[in-house]
Amino acid sequence: MAPNAHRALFISAGWFNILAGLPLLVATAAFAGLLGLQLNPVATMFIQLTACIIVVFGGAYWMIARDPERFRPYVPLGIILKAAVIVIFYGHWLAGSIPWPLPALASGDIVFGVLFWRYYKQTAGKID
Repeated sequence: MAPNAHRALFISAGWFNILAGLPLLVATAAFAGLLGLQLNPVATMFIQLTACIIVVFGGAYWMIARDPERFRPYVPLGIILKAAVIVIFYGHWLAGSIPWPLPALASGDIVFGVLFWRYYKQTAGKID
């Protein structure tokens, strides 16, 4: 990976998470409707909890961009979370329980998950 390329990767991942999670956190009903999700009080709570986790991970990605050596242990957590999002969202979509907009949004997680893995493997034993 080119010098400082990790910064661009993790800053863009941070923005992706913030832009995906914050609307669901602060305007749950409106954005859940755009994604084709049906709400009840329990669903609203879990959507907001999930959105909060997404936003917090966005902050963690910015921390990695700022200090990749110190925050390197967060990278595998990001990879695991990205893979979990893909498996869960695409599994539900393939089962017909959710409409296409949610897995479409999660497609960015495929890209970031692969790039995180590549970064993690390339920097094993060294940091740029």
